[in-house]
Amino acid sequence: MRFKQIFVACGVLFLFGAAHAQVPPTAAPDQMALLKSKDPKLAANKKLVFDMWRAIVQGGHTEMAPQFFTEDYIQHNPNVATGRAAMVAYMKQTRPVREIQPKITFPVISIMAEGDLVMIATVSYADDPANPGKKYAGTHFDLFRIENGKIAEHWDSVPKDPSSLRYDPNTQNEPQNKP
Repeated sequence: MRFKQIFVACGVLFLFGAAHAQVPPTAAPDQMALLKSKDPKLAANKKLVFDMWRAIVQGGHTEMAPQFFTEDYIQHNPNVATGRAAMVAYMKQTRPVREIQPKITFPVISIMAEGDLVMIATVSYADDPANPGKKYAGTHFDLFRIENGKIAEHWDSVPKDPSSLRYDPNTQNEPQNKP
């Protein structure tokens, strides 16, 4: 009798777990609304990060880096050296120059600002180890510290990986692998 109870309980837990699988993150419906704030400084900081993302991360326009980054910019991503010049070299190595779009082409979940910090959360896609050939959606976070109207520091959760030196998130962060 005890074995039957354990068996039934395991079956229920299995079904309950399957019914409550991950809910994939989704993009905010209006990026421009994410830039709003009652505090003009917070709104300006969010706009700075938004504009930098479109121009540098997405567009590869490294010639615009002095407009957005301090010269002694601090980088906490283990794949990129500290300093604006190092960030420019990394961007040149990992993505071509593209037209600057009016919005971020990544699925943006949120842009939040507090004090001198701005965080942007985006949907990211990775190979699903449980389903070869498929991808799953997760969330990527980038945090920026603003100093005197420029980005002075950056944090993200990217692990140390030599392949990141060839990674262009604009083309390699796709929902499904292309045949």
